[in-house]
Amino acid sequence: MPYPLDDATATALIALHPWTVARSAQPVQLAVETLLEAERARQGQPDKTGAFAALALTQGPLLKEEFDLSTHAHHDGWRVGAVIADVQAMISVNARFGFPLGDAVLQATVSSLAAQFPGAQVVRIHADAFAALLTPSSQLTVHADQREATRARLAADVAQRLPADARPEELPRHTVTLLELTVDQPSHWQVLGPLLWAELERAHVLERLGRTRDTVQRRRIRLDGFVPAG
Repeated sequence: MPYPLDDATATALIALHPWTVARSAQPVQLAVETLLEAERARQGQPDKTGAFAALALTQGPLLKEEFDLSTHAHHDGWRVGAVIADVQAMISVNARFGFPLGDAVLQATVSSLAAQFPGAQVVRIHADAFAALLTPSSQLTVHADQREATRARLAADVAQRLPADARPEELPRHTVTLLELTVDQPSHWQVLGPLLWAELERAHVLERLGRTRDTVQRRRIRLDGFVPAG
């Protein structure tokens, strides 16, 4: 028998998720389900696309083992690469073919990234954007020639999910961004996730704005509290 919620707890749940009132005849149940889904995502349960949620990176233990295994072995800094794939024209895909096929396009994007970069952790950083994290234990690194090769493979893999009569202008396109982040002397694994997410966001935005000079965006951040002289 389910444990009953008292009125104060039910009211608090609705206050946390006021949108549930407009979306469900049972807003308290929907609020509880929302909390459970967020906790599963934080703990590292993949979503329906097969990717980890951003919560697993920013609040969860996704990088804990990476930090434990590699921090002390990398004297030149903790380094991670990222291949970010942003699916364009998803609104058109959903309107033309329906949301189930749109979901299949996103799943194909995640599967393609996982196949191209075996051992990488694929994280959903936005609704239609995913990052394959080339972590130290994967022994993968980011290279300039990966951008066009990744884009071509994504196009081929996604095209297989669309009807054969789809016109070229109806095919989703991918913006591919390459990032290499080096963190000097991180104090513990909890700082890496939010920092990496912020750098993924930064790299993704710069690429879409056309404000990148190099194919691979390389960033180095010090976390040792060092204060420069002068």
